[in-house]
Amino acid sequence: MNKDGIVVLNPDYHFKNDRDRIVMYSKRKVSFDSSAEWVSYIHPMQAMILGLFTVPKSLKLHCKAIEKHFRLTPEEVETLIMPYVNNPTPVYTEIGSEKVLFPKNVLIPYSEIDDNCLMRYDFTMEDLKCDTVCLSQDRMHKAPHTLLFMLTNKCVTQCKYCYADRKTAYIPLTTKQILQFIDNAHALKVLYVDVIGGEVFCRKDWDAILSRLVEYDMTPSYISTKVPVTRNIVEKLYQTGYNDVVQLSLDSLDESILKEMIGCKSGYVEKIRNGIEWLQSYGYLLEIDTVLTRLNATKKQLQELYSFLKGVKNLRYWEIRIPEVSIYTPEEFASIKADREQLNEICRFVKEEIIPDSRFRIYLSSEALEEKFHAGKADDEYFNGGTCGILNDRLFILPDGKVGVCEQLYWHPQFVIGDLKKQSLEEIWSSDKALELFHLHRNLFETGSPCTECKILDSCNQRHRRCFVKTVKAYGINKWNYPDPRCQFAPVFNSNLRY
Repeated sequence: MNKDGIVVLNPDYHFKNDRDRIVMYSKRKVSFDSSAEWVSYIHPMQAMILGLFTVPKSLKLHCKAIEKHFRLTPEEVETLIMPYVNNPTPVYTEIGSEKVLFPKNVLIPYSEIDDNCLMRYDFTMEDLKCDTVCLSQDRMHKAPHTLLFMLTNKCVTQCKYCYADRKTAYIPLTTKQILQFIDNAHALKVLYVDVIGGEVFCRKDWDAILSRLVEYDMTPSYISTKVPVTRNIVEKLYQTGYNDVVQLSLDSLDESILKEMIGCKSGYVEKIRNGIEWLQSYGYLLEIDTVLTRLNATKKQLQELYSFLKGVKNLRYWEIRIPEVSIYTPEEFASIKADREQLNEICRFVKEEIIPDSRFRIYLSSEALEEKFHAGKADDEYFNGGTCGILNDRLFILPDGKVGVCEQLYWHPQFVIGDLKKQSLEEIWSSDKALELFHLHRNLFETGSPCTECKILDSCNQRHRRCFVKTVKAYGINKWNYPDPRCQFAPVFNSNLRY
């Protein structure tokens, strides 16, 4: 690049202080051919150098300023800076034993920025100072990067495959308390807050909550609902400023099947159809989610749904998924659970006859069929299905302000690590209980768990191979510290997880 050209830090990239390092990150939506949803830890000095490029100057002037400030030769500065100028792919540097990763197009020509696009940088040089430096690739040090907030456990249906805890009673957070914790999250530069239920629209102040998230540009990528949305709901949604995706759950067009599967009332399907029309009229993109059970996993049912969805104008994709057993409604789930032969047949039908014909994207999520129990070996890096990410960069907020670690464990006492009515997000994130759960100290397994007799317990925990949700499903709510059911050493299950 011509060194007389003006170069700036790509406005899609953000910095935040993580106590002893700087988090470089981007959001889901980017404008300048950037790496979307990027997260990496960089040295404070690297952040400060890149921070100089928030002021539009020629590359030559920037290089001279860096030479003077850091007492470097022109050659050293060029070696330091040029890899980040219009770099078409991510790059890295090595500091000690750590690789420090950077996204693509870190520094871009000022000419690429449209006059109507404001360059907004949400940090100062003071924000980039750290007393100590640690670049290890572990959990966020200061605060979670994202939040999942369950507004309420109230719902409009009684789905027999539901994985949510809909029975626990609680005193909900007030609107004021919720807005305060969102303010706190914004101050900590939490990237976004996903909102779920129960049903989001069953909380009366949902629009005030969503409006605050929109104001801070912390909105979820989609809102999922089984509520047959009305004109009033869609108008309120539009007024919040939310302009992303709405995901609708629709398992069948046959109301008699839906009444047995999800306990809906008469007229439900027609109301869902009307809701789709209202959402489309306001320009919302739609996603449809269909859960397969023995009642609707037939060619007739899916063909009818597919024919209907072909007429939905703003459909982004259709996800067809096989559910796992629920922790909270196992008997109800068993009553509608399809068998493996039926599911294999319907999966072949979707792959061979529906997907090739479709003009919109269709995702077939069949991981539950592919689960491999008692198969994980001691020297495997992780079990089939991946590692557990609890407390790495995310927290789960319950409707009463209790803070958990996973949306399927809810108010399980072992996994409630704080209370927003009494503590800040930062205090909860750094609490002894949060750190103990993240590092999975051996003392968590000392009361009756077969894991205590295992020679690889410590290395297994260090690799975060264990999924507590799968363990609770296999052995029961009080045996959360038993082996992961995918482990070759796992005892016989107390419940049937297999299809």
